[in-house]
Amino acid sequence: MFSKLKFLIVFTLFIPTWTSALAPPFQVRVDPAWKAADPKDVQAVLDSTILSIAPYIGNRHLEPVVVRNEEKGPVSLYERDKQGDYVVLLDVKGRYWSQLAYQFSHETCHLLSNYDLAPNNVSKQQWFEESLCEAFSLFSVGKLADQWEQHPPYPNWKEYAPELRKYLADMLKEEQRSLAPNLASWYQAHKATFEADPYAQGRKLNEKMASHLLKIFAEQPEAWAAINYINLGDDSKDKSLAKYLKDWHDNTPANLRAPIKAIQQQLGIKG
Repeated sequence: MFSKLKFLIVFTLFIPTWTSALAPPFQVRVDPAWKAADPKDVQAVLDSTILSIAPYIGNRHLEPVVVRNEEKGPVSLYERDKQGDYVVLLDVKGRYWSQLAYQFSHETCHLLSNYDLAPNNVSKQQWFEESLCEAFSLFSVGKLADQWEQHPPYPNWKEYAPELRKYLADMLKEEQRSLAPNLASWYQAHKATFEADPYAQGRKLNEKMASHLLKIFAEQPEAWAAINYINLGDDSKDKSLAKYLKDWHDNTPANLRAPIKAIQQQLGIKG
């Protein structure tokens, strides 16, 4: 649950500048061995990212998250550390804050979406979770840019807000992210590929689906909180996308279901 409002008074350029913000819904700890960037700066970016997405994830609280800089990333490990904390690996070199926020918010989406209840594509629909988290990461970068225009982690970082927007705009211009003329037909053409490999074609298929999801959730941004209710379906022999989306819909509060219904309709799947 969100804690009480905190008011942070800023005295120097080296103190974060959030003057009135909700306490973050979960804590992140940066590995002190972070490469090619000051861990304190990395921490500031991640904390800021959490605050920017906090209004859109409901009252969800996560266990602490340990973030490490490793080439095996970005990935959220299924196995937790000795303290029971989540472990997230990010592959970011240097002070590339846009990429850092993008990767971190994607992995945060996996944590929120109960990824560990459906590991290793056991549902055959992990591709959809991957696409959903790709969409959420794009949404998050946009919200972070909004925040940094007014309350960057440090005053001299305000100039990075346009860079965040450019990073997002450049990705959205990529050919594989263009909208499919008919999403239902496109899905049917790639259905077997998706079920066999959640990251098929170097994630290009996920990125196209993510563009559709981003557009759908733009109609009701607060409904991003629906990600808290995915992967909660019962374990059955039915591994179809129709069952997967129905479980998501049925486990989600009624006020957050509109985007799920829109997804079903656009994919040509009966609710």
